[in-house]
Parts: sequence; structure tokens; C-alpha cells
Amino acid sequence: MTSTPLELPTHLDLEKFISDQTHDLRSPFNQIIGFSKMLLNSGSSADYPPELQQEDLATVYRSGQRALLLMNGLIDIARLKRHETEASPAEIEIKKLLEQSLVHWKKFNPASTLQAEYQIQTSATKLVTDDLLLRQILAGFMLYVAQYADAHAKVTLTLAEEPDWFVLTVASAGTKAKPFSQLDLDMQGYLGRALVELQRGEIRKAEETDSGASIQFALPKV
Repeated sequence: MTSTPLELPTHLDLEKFISDQTHDLRSPFNQIIGFSKMLLNSGSSADYPPELQQEDLATVYRSGQRALLLMNGLIDIARLKRHETEASPAEIEIKKLLEQSLVHWKKFNPASTLQAEYQIQTSATKLVTDDLLLRQILAGFMLYVAQYADAHAKVTLTLAEEPDWFVLTVASAGTKAKPFSQLDLDMQGYLGRALVELQRGEIRKAEETDSGASIQFALPKV
């Protein structure tokens, strides 16, 4: 298997980022407005059957979720840059953490056809970390690696253990695809790295593979 290193941004100029990504940031709002207008204007017209209305409503819903994800990302970046985000570590169950991470992913990607699973490669049952931040990291890295494989790929979260670290890997595997959104790569790559380092963790590797992509990071045990 061949692999190519991927660079997760260590710095992001928020004003320049917004200016450069204006089109993609506006896109979900344009879809919400456009499809909502169609629904409002057509009403119960015979030329606009219920099944088509349902499809358009689903597009509005997905676009709304997409817009929320992007806005949350911009807010999180701003808070990190103002040093307003702090880690609040507490003891949590590993199995529960990974299960909730998959739920968090599905909540913000309701239309995704990805298969998502987790693997626990340690006898430990608990770890000390900021639960909310770690779930955000995992969901963001899932979004990142998913871009490098087809829509029906599998994304796997794996948690292993070293003497002083818990090591987490997020990997996609399927038919290779070209990333479709530089906005997501930059946003989730930057946020993931920053939130890992906020918890005294480190990025071990990020790479593109023959069947997708993989990101591995480690968090200290104490």
C-alpha cells in the first residue's frame, strides 16, 4: 500500500479564510433560499408532486445542517484564536465515547451513506479527556478522511494504547475519490489539530492511502 503525507494546517488566517471561501460558505444558504422559494410558490400544484416536494425538503434540511456545521466551525476557529476555548478533562467510558462520536457524525451528516464503525484495541475501559472536544475532533476527522473515498466507503475509528498515550486513528476505505471541498479540509484539519494540541496531544500522522485517507493522533493518559 502506498501513502502520501497530508498537511493539517497549523495556522489559519480567519479573515483571509472567509474571503477565500466565500462561495462555498454561501452555497448552503443559496440552496435553502432557492428550494424554499420553489416550495412556497408551487404549493399543491399538480406539476409539483409530493414525492418531488419531499426531495426538495430533504435538500433544504441537508443544506441547513451543512450551514450550521460551517458556522459552528467558523465560531470555533474564532474562539480558539481568542483563547476562549479550554479543555475540561474528566473520566469517560471509551465505548460510550466512540458510540457517541458516531451519533455526533450522523447528526451533522444525515444524508451520508458512509458505513461507520469503531474498534477498541485496548483492555482499558476509561480515559481522561474532554468528552465534547474529543467527539468534535473525531467527527471533524471523519469528515476529512471521508472526502478521499467514495460515498459508500467505510470509516473506522480505532482506539489503541501505549504506555503513556491513548492513540486514536480515523481512517476511510473504499473506492478512491478526489476531495471535493477544500473548505472542509482546511477547516476540519485546522480545528482537529488545534483541539488535539489544546489537550496536550499530538498529531502522529495524516496520509492519503490507496483506498482513502487516515489521521492518527495521541492523547496523554494524564
